[in-house]
Amino acid sequence: MRHLNILTSPHEPWLLAALTLGGLALRLWGVGDMGLAYDEAATALMARAAPAAIVDFHWRAAFEHPPLWQLTMAGWSAGFGQNEAALRLLPALAGATVIPLTWWWVQRLWPAERAWRNWAAALVALAPTLVLYSQEARMYTLVVALALLSLIALHALATQPRLPVILAFAGINWLMTGFHYYSILLIGVEAIFLGVLAARRRARPDAWRWSGAIVLSLAPIALWMALAPGFHDTLRVVVNNIGGGNTQSALAFLDALWRDLTFGAIRWQPEGAIVGLVLAPLVTIGLAATAIPDARCFRTNPGYTPWSWLVGLAALLPLLLSVLFAPALAARYILFALPAIYVLAAAGIVWLGRQSLPLGLAGALLALVVAWLGLSYYFTGYTKSEYREMAAFLTAYRQPDEAVMLYAPRQHLLTKYYLPDIADEVVTAPVVELPTFWPVNAPPIVPEEMDGVLLDLLATHPALWVIVTAENEVDRGEFVPKFLTAVAYKEECWSWLDVSLCRYVSPHFLTEVRSSTPELLFGGELRLTGAAIMQTPQHPLDANYRFVRLDWLAERQPTRDYRVTLRMVDDRGAVVAQRDEFPIGALLPPTTWRAGDVKPGYMALPLPADLPPGDYRVVVGVYDPATGAAMGDFVEIGVITMGGSA
Repeated sequence: MRHLNILTSPHEPWLLAALTLGGLALRLWGVGDMGLAYDEAATALMARAAPAAIVDFHWRAAFEHPPLWQLTMAGWSAGFGQNEAALRLLPALAGATVIPLTWWWVQRLWPAERAWRNWAAALVALAPTLVLYSQEARMYTLVVALALLSLIALHALATQPRLPVILAFAGINWLMTGFHYYSILLIGVEAIFLGVLAARRRARPDAWRWSGAIVLSLAPIALWMALAPGFHDTLRVVVNNIGGGNTQSALAFLDALWRDLTFGAIRWQPEGAIVGLVLAPLVTIGLAATAIPDARCFRTNPGYTPWSWLVGLAALLPLLLSVLFAPALAARYILFALPAIYVLAAAGIVWLGRQSLPLGLAGALLALVVAWLGLSYYFTGYTKSEYREMAAFLTAYRQPDEAVMLYAPRQHLLTKYYLPDIADEVVTAPVVELPTFWPVNAPPIVPEEMDGVLLDLLATHPALWVIVTAENEVDRGEFVPKFLTAVAYKEECWSWLDVSLCRYVSPHFLTEVRSSTPELLFGGELRLTGAAIMQTPQHPLDANYRFVRLDWLAERQPTRDYRVTLRMVDDRGAVVAQRDEFPIGALLPPTTWRAGDVKPGYMALPLPADLPPGDYRVVVGVYDPATGAAMGDFVEIGVITMGGSA
């Protein structure tokens, strides 16, 4: 390959340097401010394993890529540590190299097009999605950089298919596919392009060299796919899901994918991502303005190389193929298509500018507005994960004798990263053995097995914290929270973006301070036989609640799913605190009871923060939720003195 010659203008090297440094600054800005998402925590934990263990795991595990990324991060972590910024530094640096590599690629294909390559570099520098994934502790920007190197090497391969070029081309592709096997789509694009050239030129020696380069490029990943048991499992699932599990039309899927690629809101796409569609006309204009003239030249001159076809294939073919694999394919898997998309957008801007200056300025303004809005969203409104914030809250308020449960176990890598001091103590729902470094796929919860575990935890710990994320994977019926509500005092669930934290107080560690025997029958079916106001524990969070046990008897099988309303009223009869719930929670609503059933119910009554001192009556009522009609009079079960001991 010829050496890079940037001396086409005395100012161009400075412009490229400014774009690269500016892009690097964007990618390093607040790089450690956001907490790790699940995949990033997987990067961190797996990088702590021995290299041989990393290779073995990726060989056997489904939905894992070849091990090059984790091996790279194992070495990187040894030198730079594993805080959020250190884990993301390598992707940020790789993301910055995409800027000059894009410039270099366009310079190789069209040496005379100075404005085109500079606009392409500028758009890549400001691309919201490329900035976002430059701050993700994953392999995606490394794949993009290697993809550009592969395309640059392809230029040399198409013009000078000598052995060193073939080996360089294949070596780059080995690295690229070693990081992410979806990048074989790019090698497919390159193979199609070289096939078109070979068919038109009828140059058999070149065709054999090109074929050899493609085969050599695919050899390592093909062997991995052919032999690795984990890939076989992955392929089986992907093939079974083709055309299924996706209710979107092809057009709707491509629309969402395009917004993800051009705006950058990958996980939670905001409505504002629609502005990414503005780039589509620029890309279309750029493709038409370059591909049509190339087609004319290629038709009349067999030796001509239609480079715009390569750019168009690299930009659009991965998007079109993604429709086939829609349920399994995310935008980040085809991130390597983005530089080609921005090269076409830059071509559109340049073509418009050559028609008239106002048109060119309008095209440039549209592209820059998309970049500005996407970057503004990412650096202000976007949140990747709030597991770190949840972990800080739990660390601040959990007492050493309180249990912690992961509901579901998939989150254990995040737990080990952010809660290392308790990671070995946590219990999982369902109960599974947690590997030290690797992800885990847990089976569905079996209620008959889980209830005893929960009861044992409440019998031996004064409180149970439940960390809730990805729970639908193991407990679609929500057995765990429903069961805990039936057998413990549920205080509150604090919610963050992608995780919740619930606290349940064990009734075994509370003592009665006031009790009564109301013996009041509601609806002719449900009798309140006893009530007790419990001693408030010393935990700082418990001061915001009052704990009440209500004892129920089904005189006959209930015909309504009654709701209990527990209230605290002041001396004027005004309600100052209230909680409404099934008698023992949603797991067993009253209509599931049988005549003669005796069941205790546990209710934690939340208190307002500004409640003044004084005496407050605690009353209980029962009503029919279907009509709101009361099933009897309220009954007073005690008096609470605020500022007192209870």
